[in-house]
Amino acid sequence: MKRLILIHGDKGGTGKSHTAHLTAAAYRAAGQPLLLIDGDAKNPGLHRAFNFKPDEVLRINVRKPEGVDQLCEAFLATPGDVLVDLPAGGSDMTVRLVGGGSAEGAVDVESLFAEIGAKLTILFVIDQGRDSVVALNQELQLMPRSVTDWIIVRNNRLEDAPFMRFEKWSGQVDLGRAAILDMPRLDRKVIEVMIDAKANLAELSALETASALLKMRGQAALRLWSAELRKAGLLNG
Repeated sequence: MKRLILIHGDKGGTGKSHTAHLTAAAYRAAGQPLLLIDGDAKNPGLHRAFNFKPDEVLRINVRKPEGVDQLCEAFLATPGDVLVDLPAGGSDMTVRLVGGGSAEGAVDVESLFAEIGAKLTILFVIDQGRDSVVALNQELQLMPRSVTDWIIVRNNRLEDAPFMRFEKWSGQVDLGRAAILDMPRLDRKVIEVMIDAKANLAELSALETASALLKMRGQAALRLWSAELRKAGLLNG
């Protein structure tokens, strides 16, 4: 079943782009086709790291009505999965997926995906703060469960801080079959080397500017995240 994978989190700084990068690299390493769409008009990190490696990364401003239409047309025209790195304020886009109207940028994703036999998969990235849990709760109530699979990604960016707000909230709501994954921590030096080289994690082992130690850490992060995605049913094998 074809999937539209949204890397979401609504507010900035939760780790959306890092999750998108890890997921795209895991698909590349597994040899699974995946069309990439960078929805961040101001900071297109996914485009910089993956464009024409081997395929084009589309740049679409998904916060605009015409951008939502471009995204949907690209998804319908693609035989495999499509991943979209949403910008901060991504709820401006997701609310259009349940509009059900006939105007530009309005989509009834429930009826459309039911008709074509597709799934919407949302990887929602949270940190230990209150705002990300509030945003997750709002999106969970908004999106139609009949065609939506939820994957909650816990980003331990606040080191040694427990996810107390998330744990309390998750005990009070029905998460259905939502998978809960933990994002692996990655040495900041690895990220800096890749940014400087405009490279991605799947290319790290070939970078002359990366030491053997940094390559080892990058490969370990990719293995850990690939295992998490397999657990959630996104990667084969």
